[in-house]
Amino acid sequence: MSIINNINKDFLAFFKQHQIKTDSKFLVGVSGGSDSMALLDIGLKAGLNISVAHVNYQLRNEESERESFIVKQYCLENKLNFYYKEAKINLLKNLQNEAREVRYKFFNGLAEENNMDYILTAHHQNDNHETFLFNALKGNGIGSLKGIPERNGIILRPLLQFTKTQLLIYVQENKIKYGTDSSNLTSKYERNFIRNEVFQRLKIKFPKFEKGLTNSINFLNEDYLLLNQLVNEIIQPLLKEKKDHTLINFRNHIPRQAWYHFFKKFGFNYSQINNWLETNSQSGKFIESSTHRISKDRDNWTLSIKTTHKRNDKIFYIDKNEAIEVPIYLTGHLCKTLSLEKSNKNVEFFNFYKLNFPLKLRKWKNGDKIQPLGMKGNKKVSDILIDYKVSILEKENIYVLESNNDIVWVIGILINEVYKVDNNCSLFYKIVYRDNLKL
Repeated sequence: MSIINNINKDFLAFFKQHQIKTDSKFLVGVSGGSDSMALLDIGLKAGLNISVAHVNYQLRNEESERESFIVKQYCLENKLNFYYKEAKINLLKNLQNEAREVRYKFFNGLAEENNMDYILTAHHQNDNHETFLFNALKGNGIGSLKGIPERNGIILRPLLQFTKTQLLIYVQENKIKYGTDSSNLTSKYERNFIRNEVFQRLKIKFPKFEKGLTNSINFLNEDYLLLNQLVNEIIQPLLKEKKDHTLINFRNHIPRQAWYHFFKKFGFNYSQINNWLETNSQSGKFIESSTHRISKDRDNWTLSIKTTHKRNDKIFYIDKNEAIEVPIYLTGHLCKTLSLEKSNKNVEFFNFYKLNFPLKLRKWKNGDKIQPLGMKGNKKVSDILIDYKVSILEKENIYVLESNNDIVWVIGILINEVYKVDNNCSLFYKIVYRDNLKL
């Protein structure tokens, strides 16, 4: 069987292995170089439903224009949807990172706008080798050394099983036009240096080094899967899922590497987790990744999704027999009898004659005090929340209700002794709270 037949067969096997329907809608990122043109042609011959996206960074003048022309002509000849973008890169920043950000933003935007299922990119086996060595030299851990993932969300990389040489043979034997990026010939960039200098010298001393690197990366992938499985078996018994966070029963005997591997999937790096464990942070302290927060609450940790909105310190007013739905749901009305709802902390009855309307609703703050039901003196609301074992996250959504600047109710917790219903009270004011509309 020829190399081309092998490539076509193994290409389709990728989709079967990942249980991806070949009649899905695919967006192929095509630069116009040999790798991406090979991907485009292989995908077309495999019968995939393909659209093409191309970015012209306008960095190499005639070369850039020629590549754009090659991609556009291929799409015209084969009646493929062609999406084109001209971009200008900030040359003062990391050129390759900037180009990557522009490229994926364009691809993801197109996929979302046109209801496409997947994005195909032309990363191949040699890219994986470069990434492996690049990350090893940077001192990165096993998560980076396991190479480029074949699948990352809707991003698919079906060419990772093929070498650069195999793809060059494919385009040459199929007489597919492609452009040559002259910037790849210079060793100015770090990855180019690895490709042009390091690997070329390795090939002289170790002719089969590519196969060796591929095997090592595959072993690391298998080890990484096993590592994550073992970490989950260690950490999972310590987790308790709550409505808006995960409670973690911290244990000192758990190795810090296990904590790191558990938390890194939430965006935390090794330095953050190491410092967190080293400092044994006091209650109320927290660290954040781009998406999540870890905070310490007494002897436990809480893991929650990071909120982007700022604390809402706005004051709301509620008049007699009035209801509000924002920031929380509260409704009140006069009544002459008490009901069994008195045992429900979300329903409270107050002496109507002692209330001064409109009542004021706001979030609690440090320094707030209340005379708790059954007590003679005042107590800090912060201490009450500790007594009631209110978590750090829950504290952020605790509201108080005031009458004449006097807190009458720490909502859902307790009421003020002064405003309670007693035997001499003939008219009550009932307030119902529902927490499903919190901001």
